Parts: sequence; C-alpha cells; structure tokens
Amino acid sequence: MGARTLGRMTTIWILLLAIVMLRPQAGLAADLTAFGGIQHAGNLTLQSAQNGTTTLVQNFDPKTFGVFGVRLSHGKVVGGEYTAAYAPNFISSSSHAWIFHSNARVQIPVEFVKPYATAGVGFLNSSGTANALGTEFLFNYGGGANFMVGPLGFNFDVRGYTVPSAHVSGFTIQNRLNFIQTSVGAVLHF
Repeated sequence: MGARTLGRMTTIWILLLAIVMLRPQAGLAADLTAFGGIQHAGNLTLQSAQNGTTTLVQNFDPKTFGVFGVRLSHGKVVGGEYTAAYAPNFISSSSHAWIFHSNARVQIPVEFVKPYATAGVGFLNSSGTANALGTEFLFNYGGGANFMVGPLGFNFDVRGYTVPSAHVSGFTIQNRLNFIQTSVGAVLHF
C-alpha cells in the first residue's frame, strides 16, 4: 500500500470520526443553508519532474471561479457543520471539483444576527483535465453570520481553504494550494 493511498484512507477515517462526533443530537436546533459564491486561488508555480538536465517551470494564474452547495449546521453555541459544494470551473475552466468538509462551529446565539467562526478538515476531488488535482486533503477556516427572521434567513460566509500537499499529474506544486471562498445563501432553521 502506497503512502498516498494510506494518506487517503487516514483522511477518510478522520472525516468519519468527525461526522460521528459532531452529528446533530435529537432536539438540537439545525440550519440548512443553500449557498452560491466565488472562490479565488493564489498564484501557483508548477515544476515538472527533472528529465535529464531540463526542468519545465509553469506559472499558473488562476482566475476567480464560482461555487455552490449546501451546508448543514447544528448547535446553539458549540456545534458542527457539514458542507458539500461543487465548483464547475475549479482553478481553470477545464476542470471542476467537489468539496466536502466537516467542521467545528462556535456561534453567538443572538435573536436576529448569529455570527459564527468555523474550522475543520475535508477533501476535494478535482477532475476534468490531465492537470486536475485528483483527491486531496484540505483544511478550512472562516466565519460568517446568519441573519434570521423566524425560521428563514440569509447567510454571508467567508472562508479560506488550504491543501497542504497538492499534486498535479507530472508536476510538483512548489507551495501548498490556498484559496478563499466568499458566499451568500438562503437559510432554513428547523
């Protein structure tokens, strides 16, 4: 079993453990958010594996791209959240990505505005081209606020993502991959 396969299995077990530990308990309040937004990655430098005496270095300046998904959060002050998102043009227009993560969440339970901070782990699966990332482990962190009127409301959220060791077929990314996401959404409290 290779190190990459072992790393993926470890990631899956960590996610399953986080889901079990942070699952909503009976009687706890929960919010379901459908969101859309934008993501932007920093500049990337890709370097090919050395072939004799030549090395190909490619600078890639990704553009802003869209993302949409759903988020389930629970807990009055301390709780968790689970997110599934899809980016149809991830980093470039020729690749796409599914992003899944499970987070710890702390919020201030005020009547109208509920600000929160969140952080957790997950993974993304990027495909569509030979230069797609494949499945990668990620960290995410951020915050936002739910603005509620009764059981309905809207959400504003900003979070950063870090892929600590990104791999592109035939290339080595010189640094970790970082991107930021800003989104707005509709919230249903139940």
